[in-house]
Amino acid sequence: MLNSRKNKKRSNKKETALKIESKSCDAYSLLQRTFLLTFLLINSSIGHADDNNANNTARKVKTIAYKDVAIKISHTLGGVVPAAQNSNISAQISALINNFHVDTGHEVKKGDLLVSLDCRENRLRHKQSIANLKAEQAQLQLAIKQFDQAKKLNVQGNISKESYNQREAEENRLHATVENKKAAKRISQINVDRCQLKAPYSGYITKREASIGELTQPGTHLLKLVSKTNNIVEVKINNRLLSSFSQGESYLFTFNNKSYPLKVEFILPILDAATRNHIARLSFIDKAATTGSVGKVQWQDKESSIPSNYLIFRNDKLGVLVAENNKAKFIEINGAREGQPAITNLNSDTQIITKGRFNINANDLLLIDN
Repeated sequence: MLNSRKNKKRSNKKETALKIESKSCDAYSLLQRTFLLTFLLINSSIGHADDNNANNTARKVKTIAYKDVAIKISHTLGGVVPAAQNSNISAQISALINNFHVDTGHEVKKGDLLVSLDCRENRLRHKQSIANLKAEQAQLQLAIKQFDQAKKLNVQGNISKESYNQREAEENRLHATVENKKAAKRISQINVDRCQLKAPYSGYITKREASIGELTQPGTHLLKLVSKTNNIVEVKINNRLLSSFSQGESYLFTFNNKSYPLKVEFILPILDAATRNHIARLSFIDKAATTGSVGKVQWQDKESSIPSNYLIFRNDKLGVLVAENNKAKFIEINGAREGQPAITNLNSDTQIITKGRFNINANDLLLIDN
């Protein structure tokens, strides 16, 4: 019995000790949680303070005016000065070649004699046409006199109606015949003139295609003549450069280290079937280049561009960072391509951020240190 009481007392003491220990653990755990929560709140406040300080801190940058970096993009295409005239001088009659008065490489002026053909037969035909005309004119004069006499007899009533009509018809027929002979005479004179081939314009003989003694036929090529000068440059433009070309400025044709100012005359709105390009023609403003010159046509964009090294990506858009009221501003440039200058309509005094722009975002405060 005594032992049972002792055991009961010991058991009660143990339970009391366990309860005290449990309460101590709960208090310690609560203290730990309170300390941890306080620590997190303090750190969070410090972090927000740091962020606010960072956002309110001005970033040091350097800027430059757009007018000091703007450039005019130049473009170049191949161009040629085509011959204004490029003719095959051909025979118009059948005749032997008597003489060439010029040869390959000769410079000629309009009206210069180039080739002489054997003209004896044509001259005889011309003389024949003159004789035929004179004979018909004599017949006409006789018919006119006979008809005048018939008119007088008709008034007197001394000629039959049939004889009167015959003399009138004979005069009219001979009038027509004379006109026919006059035309034949003119044609024979033209054929005589065709025995001498003359330069239709000033230029250069580039090729001789026949020899003395050969028999020509109408259309036989004898010489090749190219005009001396031309005031036109022809260029072929692809679709990519068409807009720039049509709105450009400062056009130049460069050949043999010489430059010739140009102005645009027209641009064909249709595509060339062979090259799928637009054909444009420009005229020389002052002195013209030699016919046949193959050189380069250069021009500049009318609008200025910003160099590619000032372009920057923000939110997957390509543009430029500028300083405005001590804040950064991102201006997107439509159509801009990475690594290429971009046409823009920025004001000439716009301040482009140069140094420090890679760590700048829109609306960041700036400290401009130029």
